Amino acid sequence: MDVTGLQTTRLRARAPLFLAVFIDIFSFGLMYPLIVALFDGGAITAGYSPAMRDALLSLAFSLFPVGMFFGAALLGDLSDALGRRRTLMICMGGLALSYALMWASLEIGHLWLFFLGRLLSGLMAGTAPIAQAAMVDSVPEERRSAAVAQVVLANTLGMVAGPALGGLLGHLDFRLPLALALVLCVATLVLLRGARFAHDEARRTLALDWRQPFLLLARIGQRQAIRVPAAAFLLFQLGFLIYYTFILVEMQRSYGFSTGGLGLFSMVLGLGCAFSSAIGFKWARARLGSDRATALLGLALCGLFLIVSAAPLPAWGQVAVAFLSTASNILAYVTLLAAISSAVDETERGWALGIANASVALSVFLAGLLTSLLAVLPADLFLALGGVLVLTALLPGLKLARAPVPAPELR
Repeated sequence: MDVTGLQTTRLRARAPLFLAVFIDIFSFGLMYPLIVALFDGGAITAGYSPAMRDALLSLAFSLFPVGMFFGAALLGDLSDALGRRRTLMICMGGLALSYALMWASLEIGHLWLFFLGRLLSGLMAGTAPIAQAAMVDSVPEERRSAAVAQVVLANTLGMVAGPALGGLLGHLDFRLPLALALVLCVATLVLLRGARFAHDEARRTLALDWRQPFLLLARIGQRQAIRVPAAAFLLFQLGFLIYYTFILVEMQRSYGFSTGGLGLFSMVLGLGCAFSSAIGFKWARARLGSDRATALLGLALCGLFLIVSAAPLPAWGQVAVAFLSTASNILAYVTLLAAISSAVDETERGWALGIANASVALSVFLAGLLTSLLAVLPADLFLALGGVLVLTALLPGLKLARAPVPAPELR
């Protein structure tokens, strides 16, 4: 088989992985502008006080990461025990059900169904680390950051499309984005059922335990190599997700953005990620020569841009900062994930990337909880806090392995 044919075969084998990752982040991004608009207007505005609306907004944001925290442990171990494809199918089926519940909530007017759907969608939000694990299973260590970058590119394309469609469709009717997410999840589930990709076999015996998320975190203490990249990743994600949550609130309340405007603003955030995943990361990695240097640059730039967002900028200034913050974010995101995956052998790679997913879940949860303080504290304060936390991640980041590792493109 010639090189072109080999590349086409590999692309076809990996396509279901990319599609599952795309749908996962697409449906996640779809919800952010929708939630901000839903809990700051319409019937909820008429039926609840401002303080109660902020509390409901906090709950809508926080239930997703609560589910994600437990789901990260479950799905990471499940993918190691049952195989990547079967676990991705479970994720897609669960996501489809979660969006059906939220759609039904708006149809019949029962808010508790919306919150139940948010919780379930968090439990099933595990496709990215599973796909990353499947990708790095089949490449040598020196190519892992490039493999992760490919998955992140699919991730960021979903991040561009999801918020844009969520905001624009939600501007017409809040039920439309939920219906679209449901249809896409079902379609992806059908495609995954017939998919085949390498290294999909079980790696160890399945053992489920409700304490698994806490055991997962406790396992970090037994593996010293993962502590440094995991600590840097947690601080980095917490800071950035505080920004991601509060900048949407700021753009609506201080700049008067509509639901459609919030969707387009979120799309700019996704475009920054997509640009860096496709071009910026490769350029920076090639010139800096190591994952460590690339991670440190990404952390420094991202933290500074987040702090700048707390300044009294015009709307176009916030849009520019949004693009730059996510473009620099990818430099740290890709390299820190690669460092986490390289800290363990392949039998625990699902677990290790589950740690990263749990870190994201905890970060989203804490950021969501902080929105309940909007009645007493300005959003600008939280934007600055996010930047400071990202800069703090430089401290463990400085302890990452120093040896340069070549990262050629995958073929």
